[in-house]
Amino acid sequence: MLVRAAAYLPTGTFSGRRVAGPDEDPFTMIATALERVRDPIPSAAGPTTLEILTELPEAYDPGLGAVLGGEVRCLRPGGPAPPPGPSVHLVVAAEGPDPPVADRSDPGPGDGAVALLYRPTSEAAGGETPERLRSGPHAVRRAFVFYREDPGAEQIEWAGDWSADPANGRPVDPGPAAAYRNLPPGGISQGAYVPRPRYLEGLASHWRFEGERCPRCATVTFPARGVCRNCGRREGLVPVTLPRDDLEVVATTTIGAGGQPTEFDREVEAFGPYEVVLAELAPGVRVTLPVSDAAAGSVRIGDRVDTRLRRLYPMDGEWRYGRKAVPRSPG
Repeated sequence: MLVRAAAYLPTGTFSGRRVAGPDEDPFTMIATALERVRDPIPSAAGPTTLEILTELPEAYDPGLGAVLGGEVRCLRPGGPAPPPGPSVHLVVAAEGPDPPVADRSDPGPGDGAVALLYRPTSEAAGGETPERLRSGPHAVRRAFVFYREDPGAEQIEWAGDWSADPANGRPVDPGPAAAYRNLPPGGISQGAYVPRPRYLEGLASHWRFEGERCPRCATVTFPARGVCRNCGRREGLVPVTLPRDDLEVVATTTIGAGGQPTEFDREVEAFGPYEVVLAELAPGVRVTLPVSDAAAGSVRIGDRVDTRLRRLYPMDGEWRYGRKAVPRSPG
């Protein structure tokens, strides 16, 4: 049974529709929808079956597992059915920006993503997905219609941007963002090279903000290092997930042309300076984050920000992803 549904819409608006930013793609939008829908999932609910209703390459499947932080079985239309047995069943879909949806005549919110959570059952739940949510290339738009018109929708818990006005966002020109987003991920200096294995090892900390609490002195170490940063203890460290949203900004700076790491050269060339903030995750625990969805210099000390998984920079022929700060949504 469908019990919870989450939606994500980018903050940019063009011609009355939401449009993705230069650091957004189907993977980042699905990641945000999954983060919004996953909170009610019990930690001991078993493996997660993830039914993907969009053309997301299988190379992203490990990343989806990293977002959810557990065993994930990814399914696609026409593929094998999920194995029987208890599992959490999630259905996800994204629309735009790559590749663009050919039929723009169908009214809808524009770019975005949805994630649907089904109550764990003893059998595969794929057949329970309402047909209006699972068929055709416009699954996101159909989900919004379902939210607004289906009489049974009131029994579902809705999270995220379902009630947002698609035309009420930051006015943006999608052209430069599309040109930047579609550049091949290579051909730049890599002065701060991070080997791919090390990048993958750090996803729990850098994507999910997971740290470690020391059983001796109660100090939280972030990112997780396998050793307490205060007393040096290595045994019995307890994993702890730090908040990703409603963080207080304690310092901020603007990076202008020439001051950026070389990985961000193309971003600065395309869009100019960008802002970086220091935000507090917990008392004494802070994280440095680039700012997205806002003009450089617009975030101030004391502001509250949320974080989103976004593209960071290209390296080794692929995009690397990490969390960025975004202005906190009203309410």
